[in-house]
Amino acid sequence: MSHSELPRSSWQGQLLHFISRRRHKVYLSCGIAMFLMFTIWICGTLGPYDGFSTRFDTSKRLPASPGEEDSGRGKKSSTNTIQLIPPKLWQILLPQKDTKVVLDAKTLEHTASWLVLNPDYAYTLVGQKGSQEFIESRFANKPKVINVYNSLPNVGMKADLLRYLILHSEGGTYTDIDTVAIKPVDAWVPQNLRDKVRLVVGIEFDRRDGGGWADIPHWLQFCQWTISAAPGHPIFEKMAARVLQSVEDLSLKHGVPVNKLKPTNFEVMNSTGPTAWTDVVFEHLQQYDPSLQTTKDLSFMTEPKLYGDVLVLTIDGFGMGQSHSHSTHDGTIPDAALIRHLFRGSWRGD
Repeated sequence: MSHSELPRSSWQGQLLHFISRRRHKVYLSCGIAMFLMFTIWICGTLGPYDGFSTRFDTSKRLPASPGEEDSGRGKKSSTNTIQLIPPKLWQILLPQKDTKVVLDAKTLEHTASWLVLNPDYAYTLVGQKGSQEFIESRFANKPKVINVYNSLPNVGMKADLLRYLILHSEGGTYTDIDTVAIKPVDAWVPQNLRDKVRLVVGIEFDRRDGGGWADIPHWLQFCQWTISAAPGHPIFEKMAARVLQSVEDLSLKHGVPVNKLKPTNFEVMNSTGPTAWTDVVFEHLQQYDPSLQTTKDLSFMTEPKLYGDVLVLTIDGFGMGQSHSHSTHDGTIPDAALIRHLFRGSWRGD
């Protein structure tokens, strides 16, 4: 006799009916719970558009504020080691003064190398509209930052300040559009250091035994065409402060408001560019190694070195293909090379 054939008045029938009803409730409850979990996951993953111009993203959730524990900040490796630098790629494309950006395949021809080697990374191309929305929303309580950014007369200076602010807020890897990826970003930091490194910097120029270069006052200079960092790293707040102060000094020096400045190449590099960046990075390194007196103490590096939470690469890390600084430029790609910069920037004279 089936369950349905038992009379409801019998105790066996009542018991089976109760069990059947309870079982259906359990099934229904589990189904509803699974549906809600799936819905929450979808909503969290496909968050609202955040104002940047072009984004290919597997997860648009913003990271937590600096200092807050958040599993979305980093990424677990195959050995469950937390990588503190989040899987995000950033590039900037701002228009020259009084012009419009023309987006075509040639403009971003090297971006494909970054997407192919980093398939699970969120990619964002920040344009004029997106940069404006980002600055005004993230720094609404810092009107000086907004005012200086809007007043900067040189597109290179704008792009410089913008990359520091983006990495401070979001973290990830910034790289100029005239760079080519050689190795995946996941391979930049050795496995045993991934839970320690919060900033990766490369060398642009190392005087070594040679002569100095015009517009480069340091014996060794760090590049900022490519930077990889965890969100909230204190170096970016220091760099932003350096930019604001330098721009104010230039305005006083020339007796004109910021938007009327016509900075020289050196003034650009010493206020927002690699010269200023080198000052700030080196001061940070000195906190971990007081024996560092000048950037000359970093000359002749033969392998990457960790200073606190900063991984400093050798010249070939971000600077291969140059005809100076003992950079490999014989047509081969050295094992230490992670990217190549093609030096097609167009900020000079703008």
